[in-house]
Amino acid sequence: MNKSYYVIQSLKTVTSISILRSVYFANFHSHLRYDILFWGGDPQSMKILKLQKKVVRLICNVKRETSCRELFRTLNILPVPCVYIMETVYYIKLNNEGLKQNLAKHDYKTRNRLDFKTQFCRTNIFKKSVNNLGTKLYNKLPNYLKNVENSKLFLKKLKAFY
Repeated sequence: MNKSYYVIQSLKTVTSISILRSVYFANFHSHLRYDILFWGGDPQSMKILKLQKKVVRLICNVKRETSCRELFRTLNILPVPCVYIMETVYYIKLNNEGLKQNLAKHDYKTRNRLDFKTQFCRTNIFKKSVNNLGTKLYNKLPNYLKNVENSKLFLKKLKAFY
């Protein structure tokens, strides 16, 4: 990821912000998304967030003390925690065969009928697992997102939601 930072720093003086943004997605973001389901919940992922903020500040040519919240919005880039949440929820949407919905319990039209049942967790390892955490995050989505059947459309609406 530091190599991606160096590439963007080298191109900064020669290119525009839109090209730097494209280079960011080609180099930095592709490495960021690779296996984020496995390492995204680790506390060490905050180091990646700091590096991501450094890259965003470099692209926007602002000082080190500047808040990145608006910069992420203007560049339409998701921060590391949001990417982790998005990928986890998307994983649950695609791989929900083994999960039971509350709809299977009864036919009443309750507000939580589209939610997946969460399993009892005895250990912290299972509490932080992709299946358990993803199920809890998926259950917090609004119903209009849960009702989307097409996976690409779901991912597009999920990005817009975050």
